[in-house]
Amino acid sequence: MATTAKRAEFWAAVVAEAQAGDASHATVAAKHGVTEATLKYHFYKARKPAAKTKRGAQVSIELGPSLRVRFAEGCDPAYVAALIAKLR
Repeated sequence: MATTAKRAEFWAAVVAEAQAGDASHATVAAKHGVTEATLKYHFYKARKPAAKTKRGAQVSIELGPSLRVRFAEGCDPAYVAALIAKLR
């Protein structure tokens, strides 16, 4: 397993433990050998939506020569269907 994947799994587990609220952030950080500031960084990073600087996969639908609608991958299919129905 790649080191990055290991780090992601590690932080996901530590953040989940911190979110459970059974122990303080300081206690969870000390248990895993990290600083409380670093834990808080990953805690809040996990709560934010995906970073806007990274472009995720998109689905593009062309409804004519001058109309193209793009949706982020994972967008609610019911929303997409309703919007396309209204635009037609």
